[in-house]
Amino acid sequence: MDLISFPDLHNKVVLVYIRNRPLDDYVVLERAAFEIQGGKAFIVGAIAEGTTTNDWAAGVPTALAWDSVEQYLVFDSLEDYFARETQSYDPQSIQ
Repeated sequence: MDLISFPDLHNKVVLVYIRNRPLDDYVVLERAAFEIQGGKAFIVGAIAEGTTTNDWAAGVPTALAWDSVEQYLVFDSLEDYFARETQSYDPQSIQ
């Protein structure tokens, strides 16, 4: 069996873009990790508070198939994520 190497996401917040979904349809995970379920790799974690409309899914455990991930961004903390997200809406931050 081939050994698969996964990135170390311990104590990180991960924003995940899923293949074939609109760019504004992403998932932000806390306590992200990798698991093999049914012989398939998944990135698992809890939906980060403040990242869904009305926080309807905050804290809910979820699993995303690793082979469906188009791109992911790793942040040091939820505070880091929110600070950078705020920059994305600030026209003054574009230089």
